[in-house]
Amino acid sequence: MIILLDNALKYTESGDRIHISSRTTNKHWYIEVENTGANITDDDKERIFERFYRDDHSRASDTGGYGLGLAIAKQIIEAHQGQISVHDLSPQGVRFQIRLSKNYD
Repeated sequence: MIILLDNALKYTESGDRIHISSRTTNKHWYIEVENTGANITDDDKERIFERFYRDDHSRASDTGGYGLGLAIAKQIIEAHQGQISVHDLSPQGVRFQIRLSKNYD
C-alpha cells in the first residue's frame, strides 16, 4: 500500500484526487488506489512492473526513484498469491487494483 500511495502522490498535482477503496467477495479481497493524475500509455502498462523501468514522464520529472517500487509491490503481492493490475480512468487517471485470496494459507 505504501508503494502505491507513494506513486499516487508523486504523479498527482495540486487539485488532483487520490482515492483508496477496499471490498471483499466470498473468495477475494480487492484494494484499489486511484488517482486523477496523468494516464499511463498502453506500452508502459505492459512494462510498469518490471524492475528499473521508468516511463519517459518519470525520467523527465523530479519524482526521483529508480523504477523498483512497483516491481517490489508486485513481488510482495504475488508472494501472497495475489495479483496487481493497472487500468485507465476516464477521462484521466489510473487505478491500481490488488486482488488477494481470502483463503490464503
